[in-house]
Amino acid sequence: MMELVFFLRLCILFFAVIGFLRGIYREFVGLAGILLGIFLITEYGWILDLVIGSAGAGTRFTVEAAFFIGVVYFAYEQAPTTFAPSSYRTSSGKVRLPDDSSWQTRILGAVFGGINGYLVVGSLWYMMDQLEYPLDALFVQPLIGSASADFVGNLPLVFLHGNLLTAVVMGLFLLIIIFR
Repeated sequence: MMELVFFLRLCILFFAVIGFLRGIYREFVGLAGILLGIFLITEYGWILDLVIGSAGAGTRFTVEAAFFIGVVYFAYEQAPTTFAPSSYRTSSGKVRLPDDSSWQTRILGAVFGGINGYLVVGSLWYMMDQLEYPLDALFVQPLIGSASADFVGNLPLVFLHGNLLTAVVMGLFLLIIIFR
């Protein structure tokens, strides 16, 4: 069986490779969408309580994860490249990056892709941890003293909770509005 911390690191590497291929501009818009999804789940989770009612933890995790993955999909996969600076746009509005900056944008895309992977998989892990690992057939609770149990304190929603998450989401969307 694979430890969750190893799975998280593997997913970060996978997202970094995808970020390298996509570039910084699409990854940055994806980051904003991922943070929006995290914000919606943490701040408006009470609506989910009204809809689901007293369903079990497995149902709650499945609905939360499906909603979060849906938001991430539409933000990450459907992200336009129009966030690129106007000097990189052609007359038709399409983005054309100059050759001299393509490696820079790809490497920064890999960095932002890794951050996106940490946020996506780490948030799903945090949701499982808060609901005491409801999908025990797939994921078991880490043993005390294991690397995964020690890493739970470093998950994104542990420190991105409350006002800090609100400020980050507002700042990112202001950047997108200003630079678009």
